[in-house]
Parts: sequence; structure tokens; C-alpha cells
Amino acid sequence: MKSKKNILIVTPHKIGQTETFIRAHIKQLNGNVFHLHGWDLDFKTSDDVPLKDLYTPKKTALHQLKSLLPHYLYFRLRQREQLKYTKEALIIRYIKAHNIDVVLAEYGTVGSSIAPICKALDIPLLVHFHGFDASRYDILERYKEGYDLMFKVAKQVIVVSKAMAKALKQLGCPEDKLVLNTYGPHPDYLKITADYESDYIISVGRHTYKKAPYLTILAFQKVLEVYPYLKLKMIGTGELFDVSQNLVKSLSLEQQILLLGGLERKDIINELKTAFLFVQHSIVAYNGDSEGTPVGIIEAMAAGLPVVSTRHAGIPDVVVENETGFLVHEGDVDAMAAYMIRLIEDRNLAQNMGEKGKYRIARHFTLEKHLETLNQLIENII
Repeated sequence: MKSKKNILIVTPHKIGQTETFIRAHIKQLNGNVFHLHGWDLDFKTSDDVPLKDLYTPKKTALHQLKSLLPHYLYFRLRQREQLKYTKEALIIRYIKAHNIDVVLAEYGTVGSSIAPICKALDIPLLVHFHGFDASRYDILERYKEGYDLMFKVAKQVIVVSKAMAKALKQLGCPEDKLVLNTYGPHPDYLKITADYESDYIISVGRHTYKKAPYLTILAFQKVLEVYPYLKLKMIGTGELFDVSQNLVKSLSLEQQILLLGGLERKDIINELKTAFLFVQHSIVAYNGDSEGTPVGIIEAMAAGLPVVSTRHAGIPDVVVENETGFLVHEGDVDAMAAYMIRLIEDRNLAQNMGEKGKYRIARHFTLEKHLETLNQLIENII
């Protein structure tokens, strides 16, 4: 009898720098964890080796017999041989070769793609939604039929916010399959001591439409009209990074708004230590894309920073309004600026909110708790 479970994690792409939670799943789940990544089942191993290269022989015996067989017989046998090397066949071969006990699909899109294979092999499937996969209009349209099958096949479907649970229920996921399991920060963030006397405000997150960095910049511009000595550090990169750069330049705020780009965790931690306030203006993007629960906000609260953000997706699940931070309606730049100014002027309030936020994360949203829930789900469905 096997002493450890064999867990296959599948993702639609190679793990990005900001996807710390998926990295934690791969490294810290209980069992032997294997990882495949790729769009539309065109999978590669964690070492970036395509499955077709891993299993497809360079020359088969059939190839050597090509000149000896009648053409019709050769092509019939060749077609039969090719069926062994379809994307689905290669994945099945990989699953069988590694005695996989359970598949954890990170993102609903890849869960939809692999659900038929799990059904055919009678292997338990666990699907973890994260954000865009539960909200983007084009994704929901493209994967409608796939999601319908996946909701039937999956043993459990993990969501990271109450809003996401509601959205998936409306899409047809049975309520009894939905499990709320919010992310947790790396333990190092809880060791941070914020500087409540600092002149730095900080934002950490990709420059994407749903995080609306330009609205954060416009709100901070209003703050500078009252307190011109303050500085905003923005960590992250993305498709709107050049928009942020151009906006900062056009407002002549290059000295007050520092666009630091993407940073490693240790560098982000060092920057969080210098700040007294975290800001993020998340919105529903033009294509429907929404947050799950922003990891940057959880990490900032773990660091002891009060938060000024929006009533968007899973943010109200984590930020307790008027207790660990302030939330505004999406697009309300004036209210965001006003709350930032309030915390600038009342550093005791900033510290009180920051300390309550740190306590809330340490008690309810740790990485250990997140992994414990996931491990228990895997244990239960095998």
C-alpha cells in the first residue's frame, strides 16, 4: 500500500512570479506532487519537457516498414498508431505512469479541459478557481459546455471569495460542491513591522485592468494637493505598466510616484517595512475580469498596514470596513483620496487598523490554514 498520495497539479501556463499560492500548493501539499502546465491540454512537465517529446518515439517500427507495406495498409496502421499520441492519450499515459490518485486543476479553464480525462479514468478531480476564470465574459462563453461537464465531474470546486461562490452557483455549480478557501500569505509577511511614521504609501499588484492602477494614481494626485511631501511606491508590472508610466509622466509626478516594477518576495517585504498604508483600486474590468481575493491586500494586512481599497469581489471578505481599513465604491477616486488623507492625518488610527488587520490575518487567513483545508479536501475525496 502506498504511503503517500500522488497528486497531479495542472495549470494553464507556467507558474508566474505573483502566483505564490500555486507555488505553495506544488511545494507544500501532503504527498508526491507532480505538475503539468499548458493551454488546451498541450502539456509540458515542470521541467518544460512537452509530453509529446517525453513519450513519442523518434522512429517507430511502422516507420521502418513503410517501404515494405502496401500504401492503404500503412496509412491505416499509421492512423491507429497516431491515436496513441494525441494530447489526451499522452496525458492518460502520464497519469498511469505516475499512479496519480487525484488531479488538482488550478483555474477553471484547465479543469474544464481535463475533466473528460478524469471522468474516463475515474480519477477524482478537484478544481481551484482564482479570478478571471469565474468572471471574464469571453472565458465563460468559450468554456460554457466544458464548465457544465466539469461541475458534474469535479468532487469539489474551491473558490476564494463569497462573490465567486455566488457567481459559480449561478453558472450551474452545485452548492454542495463549493468550498470557500481564501489564500494565505507567506509567513514572512507576518514578521514585518510597519513604519506608521513613514511618508510612504504602497501598492503591490499587477498593472492590469481589474486593478486599475491609473485610478490609484489619480487618487494619490489629489492627496498630493494637500500633502505634497508624500510618496507612493507601486510594485508590479503588466499590460498597463506603460499606461501608468505615461500618466505619472504627464502629471509630472515622477518624484512622488515610484514605479518599481516586479520584485521578488524579499524585496517586496523590504518595501512594505517602509510604508504606513496600502492602497489598491480594484474594479470589474471592461471584459468582466474580476479579482478573486487579492493576495497583495492579504500580504499587506499581514504586514500590519491599514488598507484603502474598493468593495470589489473578495476584498470585503478580508478587509473589515472601518476596522482594518476603508473601502469605497469602484471608481470613486475622491472617496479613496479622502480616506488616504484621514489616515495620513491620524497615524494612531492607521496603527490601530494595521494591528487589527495583522491579527485578523494571523487568526483567519494563514497559509497554513489554507493548505490544511486543501490537504483535507484531497484526503476526503481519494
